[in-house]
Formats: sequence, structure tokens, C-alpha cells
Amino acid sequence: MTVSGTIKVTQAGTRVQASHKGNVKTVVFKARSDNTGDVYLGGDDVSSTAGMTLSPGESIQFQLTTPASTSQFWADAVSNDDQVDYIGSV
Repeated sequence: MTVSGTIKVTQAGTRVQASHKGNVKTVVFKARSDNTGDVYLGGDDVSSTAGMTLSPGESIQFQLTTPASTSQFWADAVSNDDQVDYIGSV
């Protein structure tokens, strides 16, 4: 089963949780190419100064040992309205 979604950081500096779309073992996150700044990916403690940095257009793939909910991922950004798309599978 494949799941996908988007995390939109409406207010820079305010972390946003990914919606629960299902449990995944493999997930790819990609910062939108038209973002105006970096986005940060992490857990519920991610911030615009701490997290895995994705510049516009960059992506990262996670291979998990145990399936995890997509809602365990959070994003923050330095610019309002920047977005990160994700797609994953079990």
C-alpha cells in the first residue's frame, strides 16, 4: 500500500505534524522546488534551527526497520507557506 501527503508550514517557526496516512517502512520526503527557503524535518521537537535540512527541490529517503506512522514526522520552515511532499509504502 502506498500513502502520500503534504506538510504545509503556514507560519515559519511553527512545526507542523504530518497527517496519519498509514504506517510506512520506506518514506521519501521532498521539499517543493518553489519553496523560498529551507525546510526542516524531524520529530516533534523539530524547529527552524534544528532538524534535517532540505533546501528547495531536495529529497531524503528513510528505510525504517519497523513500520511507523507518517504522523511521527514533523516539519518546520524559515519561510511561510513552504511545503514538503511525502510518499511511502509498507
